[in-house]
Order: sequence, then C-alpha cells, then structure tokens
Amino acid sequence: MAEQWQQRYADKLATAEEAIARIRRGDRVFVGSTCGEPQALVRALTNYGDDLTDTEIVQVLTLGVAAYAEPKYAARFRANAFFIGNSVRGAVSECRADYTPVFLSQVPALFRSRRVPIDASLICVSPPDEHGYCSYGVSVDITKAATESARLVIAQVNAAMPRTLGNSFIHVDQIHHLVDHTEPLLEWPDEEIDDVTRHIAEHVARLVPDGSTLQLGIGRIPDAVLSCLTNKHDLGIHTEMFSDGVRELAEAGVITGKRKTMHVGKIVGSFAAGSRKLFDFIDNNPAVEMRPSEYTNNPLLIARHDNIVAINSAIQVDLTGQVCADSIGADFFSGLGGHADFMRGAALAKNGRPIIAMPSTAGEGRNRVSRITSTLAEGAGVITTRGDIHYVVTEYGIAYLHGRTMRDRAMALLNVAHPDYRSELLHAAKRRHIVYANQIMPSPTSLYPAELETNIPLKSGQNLHVRPIKPTDEPQMKDMFYDFSERTVYLRYHATLKSMPHNSLQVFCNVDYETEMALVGLVEEDGVEEIVAVGRYMTEPGGRTAELAFVVRDAYQRRGIGTFLFQRLVKIARDAGIQKCTAEVLSQNEAMLRIFNRAGLPVQHRRDGDVIHVDIDLSDPTQGDNPRSE
Repeated sequence: MAEQWQQRYADKLATAEEAIARIRRGDRVFVGSTCGEPQALVRALTNYGDDLTDTEIVQVLTLGVAAYAEPKYAARFRANAFFIGNSVRGAVSECRADYTPVFLSQVPALFRSRRVPIDASLICVSPPDEHGYCSYGVSVDITKAATESARLVIAQVNAAMPRTLGNSFIHVDQIHHLVDHTEPLLEWPDEEIDDVTRHIAEHVARLVPDGSTLQLGIGRIPDAVLSCLTNKHDLGIHTEMFSDGVRELAEAGVITGKRKTMHVGKIVGSFAAGSRKLFDFIDNNPAVEMRPSEYTNNPLLIARHDNIVAINSAIQVDLTGQVCADSIGADFFSGLGGHADFMRGAALAKNGRPIIAMPSTAGEGRNRVSRITSTLAEGAGVITTRGDIHYVVTEYGIAYLHGRTMRDRAMALLNVAHPDYRSELLHAAKRRHIVYANQIMPSPTSLYPAELETNIPLKSGQNLHVRPIKPTDEPQMKDMFYDFSERTVYLRYHATLKSMPHNSLQVFCNVDYETEMALVGLVEEDGVEEIVAVGRYMTEPGGRTAELAFVVRDAYQRRGIGTFLFQRLVKIARDAGIQKCTAEVLSQNEAMLRIFNRAGLPVQHRRDGDVIHVDIDLSDPTQGDNPRSE
C-alpha cells in the first residue's frame, strides 16, 4: 500500500504553472490562509495570463502580497474576502474586490452546501507521512472545508510546513496536483508593545483567574496580554488563532490545560500565526490540536468551556454598549471573523468572561478621536450587541456592562474613556437623557490608580478585593447603605439618616484620587461582588492633613476589614506626602477607636461631648509598620 500511494503521489507531481493551467475561466478559487498561504501557487496564479479572466479569489486573511487585487489585474481576478486584511483593503474600498460578512464558524457550511461553491482550492501542506497523509499545518481554519468541497485541489508541498495534529490531515489521494516547492512560511509581524497597550494588557490580566481557558484575537493587544500572564497557573487555550505568546507561556509551564473542561491538556486552535519558533513548537506536538473553524468557533462548543476568557478588540463602542469591530463608519476595515462567535460563546459559558479590549483613542494629533462615543459613526456595523456586551477594557480601566442600566453603562464607559473626551461624552449622555441631568464626573486629570488594587484573605476564608472607588460604584454603595443597621448608620454619619439619594451618593463615589482617596472592599458571593466596606480620606488645604473615615457592613464587622482599610489608607496617605490624619469618632464607636490605638502610631485624643477628636501622626515613616492585631 505504501508503494501504491507513493506512486500515485509521483504521478500527481507538477510545476506550479502546469497545475494552475487546470483552473478554468470563471472559476471560484480558494486560497489558503495567513501563514499557510501557498505562495508559489499564488505567484503562478497571478502570472498565468488572460486565460483566467473573471476568476473569483475566495480568501479569509492573507499575509502575502495579493497581486491579484492590484488594479492592473482587475479584468482577470476579483477577490472575495471573508475577512479584510491589508492586502485587499484598498481593493475593497474601491469596489475592485468584495467583502462577505459572515461568522467564521458558518463559512464552512457555505462551502459544503454549495451556496458558495469552490471550483479550485490552492493550499499549502506538509510532506506526507508514511501513510500518505499531509497536514494542513498552521492553517486548518476554513481551508479544510474549502478543500473538501472543491472540484480541483492543488497543493504546494512545503517541507517548511509543520505537521500539526488534530483534525488537520488530507490524504494525497484527495489532492489532484502536487507542487513540490519548499520555501519559508510567511511569518506574522512582531509588533512593538507601547505603553498604552501594556496598560490595557495589565487590566485584562486582572480578569484572568488561574485555570482559565483563553481565546485571543489577532494583534498587539492579545500578544501584550499573554506577556502579562506569566504569574498565572494552569491556563488553557481554545481559540481561533494563536501566536508566539502562547508558545512562550506553554514553554514556561503557565499554559498546561490541566483545568480545561474539554480537551484537557491540549492547546486547541484553527490557525497559528507567528514566527518560525512557533511553527517548530507545534510541529508534531501532541499537546497542540488544530481543528476546523466550524469546530473551534462554534458558540455552543465554546460555551462548554468553563471559565473561558474571550479577548477581542473593537473600533468603536457607544455609550449604550454597542460594539463596532469591522468598519470605520461606513468604510469596511476587517471582518466578523470569530469575534461574535467567541463573545457569545463565552457569555454562555459557566463563569465565562467576554472582553472587548481597545485603546481609548484612535489616530494622532488633530486626527485623534475617542473610540468610546455617544453614538456609533454613521454606517458603522454592530458585531457585539448591547445584550452581548460584558467587559470593555481600555488603558484607563475596566468597565463592566452586563445586566447594567443605560445610566450605569454610560458611567462605566465614561470612566474608561480618555480624560480629554469625558466631559464631551457626559454632556452627550445628558442630552440623550441616559444619565442624571446633574450627574457629576471627576476632574479629567483624575486617572484611576489601578496599582492600588489588592486582595487579602479574610478569617472566614473569603477573599476581600480592595480597590479605589469608582463613579460606577453608586448602585452598590446604595445597596450597602440600606443594609446598614441603625447603629452603624449613626456611628458613621453621627445622625439617624433614613435615605441616601443620588445627589449624596455621587459625591461619595466621585473622587479625584489626589486630594481625596476612597477605597472599597468587595466580597464575591455566588459569582456576584458586593461592597462590604469603604474607607476614605479628604485632605485639608495645603495637603499635609487629611480627615479619615471608614465603615464596614454589619455582617462583615469584627473580621479585620476595618484594620486593613486603615493601614492601607495610611500607606497611601504617606506616599502622597500627608503627615497627619484626623477623625471624629463617637465615643460609642469602640471598634474604630481600638483600630486607631493599636496602629502603632502616635495618637492624641480630645473629647468634645460625645465626640472624640483623634489626631494621628504619620510623619515618622518607621512608626506603624508593626501594628498590633485587632
């Protein structure tokens, strides 16, 4: 049998020109994708001559120079892209090429059903193994379905193509013409990570728990996110594409796939785009499975992955949560790809986290614009709807939108927009009656200090997440207030308050992080975080003295939360140059007085009726390092 297939293999060998000559005028020709593009066949196709008049070139994303999309070849070729890359963007914008918007998971069905019939498929494969099977290597995606549906299959056999495992094989008997031509595979360009991208990646990394399964899109942000995950454990991969960042984390032992709910221990993808190091890593590697797009991108299958984190980019997000990712206004830029497949799949998964990650602005100088907008640009398409949106991340922080009102969404997005555009966006939201007419926002110079976020274990075994307060915390602050006992309200506010209206709450939630700092403590219950404590200081004129106050939800008192908030605020205050804190405490509030007195700091008391005025000296940095436990 081995000799039989080898003989058939030899009989099918041809030059690129001889093989391309088998294509007829008017045929629809599929070209293999990304780093798996059959370069020798594409060159021969372009150079063949006028015998290929009215040929349609079907593709998803190519990295090479698509000469067939140049104006001089318009009479011969017309490209039809399922995803618009640099090579055909100009042709699409000038109507010399077409764009077909469809989810990548559904493209194979178009081929198999003959709604988009493929006459010829040009692919690049690895040399055959001892059984006569070639591997699609770095590009299985929609290539496998196009090839299995084609009348004519022409393969460039390239020894540089890695032999990848999974559902990634084609037998030489399924190939009509074989062009034996080895050349380096196209490599995905390595993009430099700038400061904005790094900040975005750091925020996204905070949303990736140990044991998560990741999906990442294409580009600088996904690569930066991977570089920020080196301290994570047992991550898994189920994705459309992956690059060198996945290789690096796998080799470092961060990606193990041990906690995946499907394909345990396996890196699963449909195409790989990166360097030669990546191609060598996946070559004959049993830890890597390459599968077709109809499998990797199936939202129902994605949803079966517990704890999946889907990270995709966008061009615009409006204040209601609509996401445009394939066009700049009415001008088509990229495509649907796997964006919606993974966003929807992750939203349906147990503990899934669908994330939109993008810079807050686009362009430079006078051409700079905000990516977060009041409304999407005219002609812009919506890929992720208001109902599907969960997280939006920019360099200024994380906005969580799922299940939130229009007002809460707008405030969350305002909080992660570029400071230069926040005032304009707030006014637009008021004109649209999305937010309160008297809604306030912090100073545009107030940037959320994500570096102050931290976690501490509580005596109960729960985790307390402590972070600076955000304007979007108003609903949770309201919930906490109405959960206070009358005694807690009286001890905190020195009055028997019965209500906490928006006008008061928004003042508490909007701080500038410079003259005023507020920290909230959050505990997760049944997958939902709630604020259980808040501490704050407000500086007095001159910035050397600050007034301090904090309160803990009744059910969480006497767990050390108050002590931690106090210690954390003292450190932040000292770093800001504050030398003294003051507090006014009711004499009945023994718990707060005990925290102050056991802090290991010089404390002075002065009683005025039922109120005790407390002065805490922070000027000596050696004091307060070893406070007595509560």
